[in-house]
Amino acid sequence: PQSEDGEESACSICLDYFRDPVSITECGHNFCRACLSKCSKESDRKASCPQCKGTFQKRNLRYNRHLARIVEIARKIKGAEGKVQLCEKHWEPQKLFCKDHEAPICLVCDRAKEHKDHQVVPLEEASQEYQVGDILPGERLTPFPAPAAHSRLSTLSLQEQAKAEREEMVAQFRRLHRFLEEQEKHLLAQVDQLQEQIARKAEDNLARLSKELSSLEGIMREVEEKSQQPAAELLQVGGGRSPHIPQGGANVTLDPDTAHPRLLLSEDHKSRFSNFLFVLGCEGFTVGRHSWKVRVGSEGKWAVGVARESVNRKGPVHFSPKEGFWVLWYSGDTCKACINLSFALPVSGEPKTIRVSLNCDGGQVAFYDADREMLLYAFSGVPCAGEPLFPFFYVYGDALLRISS
Repeated sequence: PQSEDGEESACSICLDYFRDPVSITECGHNFCRACLSKCSKESDRKASCPQCKGTFQKRNLRYNRHLARIVEIARKIKGAEGKVQLCEKHWEPQKLFCKDHEAPICLVCDRAKEHKDHQVVPLEEASQEYQVGDILPGERLTPFPAPAAHSRLSTLSLQEQAKAEREEMVAQFRRLHRFLEEQEKHLLAQVDQLQEQIARKAEDNLARLSKELSSLEGIMREVEEKSQQPAAELLQVGGGRSPHIPQGGANVTLDPDTAHPRLLLSEDHKSRFSNFLFVLGCEGFTVGRHSWKVRVGSEGKWAVGVARESVNRKGPVHFSPKEGFWVLWYSGDTCKACINLSFALPVSGEPKTIRVSLNCDGGQVAFYDADREMLLYAFSGVPCAGEPLFPFFYVYGDALLRISS
């Protein structure tokens, strides 16, 4: 059987009306899904069309809804032929066919409002138009190609689908681009912040090193100047003072309020050090040059230098400029300059008399071997303005210190 649009109503494999008709996209031929499945078992993916022997992909099979509707109409007309069908509503013979409803109707239905302005033809004419006849066993029909209109609809559908997929792909890439741009801005901001931190730290380190270098250059110039003097002048120490040791001796009196309990027996001094045998001088300095001599020994442990007034007095302390101590420390036959919490710089020799020189205006604390006329170590960048610095002394064990201005 064949419809008026040239579309067959019967499968060319089973020679019966189509059941679940499917269309091969590559060639356009139609078959029952079950019939085509039986004929194409040789491969899971590819198969040959039973009609034209062309190769097609099984995943490209498409349900032919248009053909299924035609077959349904053909079945209705076929059932109405050869016998009188009575209208269930009016109990009149159904001799007409409504193309709009695609169903047989009676004469009363034709005059009803339901079918007004509908295209109604005699049932025999409809049968001829759809060309539905008896299918004899063994009869094989000549296939017709798929109509051009159906091909155009299929092409338009594929084009719309491709357009939608393209738009979705473009939208996804735009979202991805926005995400990558945001990540790039975020990471670049972090890198810029890190670069600024590195630059600030480098500037701080450079300033500190420049200050220390300037102090060392001053000491080197002083040493170089003294090295150019005749030996006789270097050995002459007028008034018991070395010519290259800063002048301005200070009378140092120990402050009993700061002394450890084992240094002073009185217990009413709230400013004293409680954990170590420390003691400060009575007078603090913020301006000018000051120096004093300390006679030291080789027994026990000791430390001499200067300390801030605000140093910790009631708990553990560490000798370092960070905690407010600029000291020379002796322990285990070694004399060291306490530079920071984890490092002490050994000085040469074992001095017997140490001159502590405080230059408040120049921000420097220097230690000299008074007997050998030699600089042991100098701290630079010492903050003197605002908070006074006091002479500092520490003894432990059999250590003995004697102070002179």
